[in-house]
Amino acid sequence: MINFHKLGYLDVRKLKAFTDKKNFWLHAYNPNWIFLWSDLYKPEVAFTNDYIFIRFLMPDIGICYYPPFGDGNFEKGLEIIRQDAIDNGFEFHVAPISEEYKFDFMKAGIKVHENPQFNSYLYQAIDLSIYSQLKHKKKKQAVDDFRRTYKQSFVKMINKEEFPQILEFMNDWNVKVQTDNVDNSFFAKLNMIKLAMEHLYELDIIGYELSDGEKIIGILFGTIMNNEGCVHTLITMPGIKGAEEELLSSFARSVQAAVKYINLESDKGSKELRKNRESYLPNRQEKFYATFNI
Repeated sequence: MINFHKLGYLDVRKLKAFTDKKNFWLHAYNPNWIFLWSDLYKPEVAFTNDYIFIRFLMPDIGICYYPPFGDGNFEKGLEIIRQDAIDNGFEFHVAPISEEYKFDFMKAGIKVHENPQFNSYLYQAIDLSIYSQLKHKKKKQAVDDFRRTYKQSFVKMINKEEFPQILEFMNDWNVKVQTDNVDNSFFAKLNMIKLAMEHLYELDIIGYELSDGEKIIGILFGTIMNNEGCVHTLITMPGIKGAEEELLSSFARSVQAAVKYINLESDKGSKELRKNRESYLPNRQEKFYATFNI
């Protein structure tokens, strides 16, 4: 049986020591993502001499295991997590599985399935930093209209001292979306933001806020993994056209010297989110595989 413990922020740096050596693109392989959404997915981790094991609670599926990370034999690592599942009375589910790991599973005789609702959307950072008239005409127009309407607006980096204002924004946002469209994920988002604010500096989290000149109307939290800037959450007040585009462009400009791509993560099967992701014209999607099919 694997000696798992609840994943904490100190584990993130140990995980990054491994992921920084890999060419990972799936947002779910970003150690910061795993930690920041821990209230939702309840991740646990175990470190051995040869492996890094991670298991988490996946909605509608139950306990899932990440592929065995580390330098140990891959198939032996699979057998270790399979036995852990048996010992604990879990079904043997593995996710997320990247394109690279897919072939390792095939060699081990384990069938995997693409779950496109969890694919990562990847964009050229330079495209999102400057919405060109040629490629992103509608996005550029949205930003121009926003700046004309909100002449006193500005974007700035978030600091820890602004936590009360961020909470006020989230409460105002929740009132608005609950009126317009029920959002049951509010508390998951709120707890993610609390963790991001608490560990803003220790985990090199990049936070931006958008103000209309008087109050916050949008926030973004992201981190860098290898050659991509991952946007973990981007929230703007409903009905303010161009606010999302303004925030995203600011993030892209801030990281484009360090990364080539921006990862907007998945659409989670939402038609509205899919339409939103596609409107930015993704360069490609990084596929999400699993031993199951939702």
